[in-house]
Amino acid sequence: MLIIKLVQSCRIIYLYKGTETYFCNRVFGSWDFSIVDAHAAKLRKKCIQKILKEELGEHVSNQSSRTPKEILQVVLIRTVTNLFVILLMIGMTAAIIASAIYSWKQLVLLSTSAKGLLVPIVVIFSIIVLPIVFHIVAGFEKYKTHGERVTMTLIRSAVVRIATLIVYIFSVYAAVQCTQDSELQIEEFSVTVRNRTVCIPCWETFFGQQCYQLLLLEFLFIALLTVILETVRNLAHKACYKRVQDTRFRKFQPIFSKPSFILSDSILDLVYFQLLLWLGFLFSPLLPAFMVAILVIMFYVKKFSVVWNLEPDNDAIFRHPRMMFLSLIFILIVYICAFLLVGYAVISLRPSSECGPFQNQSHMYSVLMLQMK
Repeated sequence: MLIIKLVQSCRIIYLYKGTETYFCNRVFGSWDFSIVDAHAAKLRKKCIQKILKEELGEHVSNQSSRTPKEILQVVLIRTVTNLFVILLMIGMTAAIIASAIYSWKQLVLLSTSAKGLLVPIVVIFSIIVLPIVFHIVAGFEKYKTHGERVTMTLIRSAVVRIATLIVYIFSVYAAVQCTQDSELQIEEFSVTVRNRTVCIPCWETFFGQQCYQLLLLEFLFIALLTVILETVRNLAHKACYKRVQDTRFRKFQPIFSKPSFILSDSILDLVYFQLLLWLGFLFSPLLPAFMVAILVIMFYVKKFSVVWNLEPDNDAIFRHPRMMFLSLIFILIVYICAFLLVGYAVISLRPSSECGPFQNQSHMYSVLMLQMK
């Protein structure tokens, strides 16, 4: 089903677009005749206007060509910005690994769970801060259309979310290797006390706890940012936006503009939650119930913020087909990553000998082999 939707979305964006009848279909086939409410009709009219405006602007931009000097300038700028983005991701990876080495050694030696929260905090901080930096960086890359800038920011944000989680899982894997095979130990993650390697006793429980911590911390960060930051920005908009309009500070007026609901960030959050659920369900069976509770609370938090603080996301209105295509690509990559990681844990990793339903087995799939005999 996911592949079918992905192909349909790709056909709408890249095959039908650019044909002679594309804009004709947009003009005469975009209206929803089931609309009977005046407010809904007004929103639909605004949506069609923005779609046509953006796509006509993109069509005109694609027809125009840059001079060799402009092409060289764009190439140099984008080379520098991409190197900057790569350096940020390398720094993010180093920060996650360094915090994992410190916190999990303290966890094994001192048995203090508070130290173990350092790594999820670094991961969530990277997920929240780096997309903001990418949005600023994309403004300097001289894309022809606003849609290209939004698309590049969305792709980089999705890559950051997947990369942070993969690095985090690698750190967990390195921390529990002493329970698997001493030849595969990573020295930086191992803890030696009196010439004896001290291990995390139950790696399945440990990984399940990490999934709970990631879910809870990201939910808290999103809820706090949604309620506090967006409320403060809305109050600043009401207090300062019109006052600075006719003063010498009017160039700062965009700073006090009303915040908008960014649909792409909400989609990335949901897909990220889904990835954590797929990864952690095998090791923490109550994780789906915990996820449902978080999503219900988050829905009402975002509903409050949308009603009282935000305005519609203009980008999401007129980039809907491309947004859907990129979201499906992201979901497919996340599904493949989750399938490979969970499959590797089931087939290759040895269950803990001290806890869990597979403690007497050499591998998790051995239970199925015994049932088939």
